[in-house]
Amino acid sequence: MALTENNKQNDLTVIQISDTHLMNKDNLEFLQMNPSATFHAVMKDLQQKYPHVNSIFHTGDLAQAPVPETYETYINFMNSLGIPYYQIPGNHDKAEFFPFHHNQNQVHAIKIGFWTVILLNSAVKGQVHGWIEDEQLQQLDTLLAEHKDQHIIITCHHHPLEMDSRWIDNHKLKNSESFCEIFKKYSNIKMVLFGHVHQESINLWNNIHFYSTPSTCVQFKPKSEQFALDSSAPGYRVLHLKEDGTFSTEIHRIDTLNLKINLEISGY
Repeated sequence: MALTENNKQNDLTVIQISDTHLMNKDNLEFLQMNPSATFHAVMKDLQQKYPHVNSIFHTGDLAQAPVPETYETYINFMNSLGIPYYQIPGNHDKAEFFPFHHNQNQVHAIKIGFWTVILLNSAVKGQVHGWIEDEQLQQLDTLLAEHKDQHIIITCHHHPLEMDSRWIDNHKLKNSESFCEIFKKYSNIKMVLFGHVHQESINLWNNIHFYSTPSTCVQFKPKSEQFALDSSAPGYRVLHLKEDGTFSTEIHRIDTLNLKINLEISGY
């Protein structure tokens, strides 16, 4: 399903947020951090820095308490911003309640000017790792063939490439070879955006950039053999997209929160 956002600007500003882990009550914590408070701090910051943002994309684990109330609160808040927004599920989300685009659990292509963002669902019910079903891979191939004149961004929750962190790499996208094999047929894929790893990363494969973004709440320690938290602040990624297919990207972190992170936590 391909949709078009009305946009007369040639240069686009797109925001990626991820791993909000929201609860159904604002006072509840996740890993001794209040995810509602940090989420709203991130959203306030990005609105101040980028008042004319074109779209916001959430790359999964929207909810830690995946019940209807959590998703309804998120949707009501995002609707109040007046900014086009989209979300894909992560392993902590529940498909039966998740606010899929147009309430359809399928591959979507969101057209924004000369760019198209493709939304995929890599979540597997009852599992931490990711897998993109064959039907979705076929839909992805079809959409890429239909959008050869567009600059492409692909989004999924799970990381397709290893992070050099043994514990989180056990929970990566398990069929990443089949996923990436499709990319070889198309030269207009500019980047893949994903979440899941709660940290910033950049990798380059086949001239395609693979980017993860910080969680809007707690961060995972990079290159750690075992589960470990990191002292880095919550954040988000901004993408500046040009009509000719070039782009730049940067990470913003909310360093003013004075968070007390318990680095002794060894799992959840």
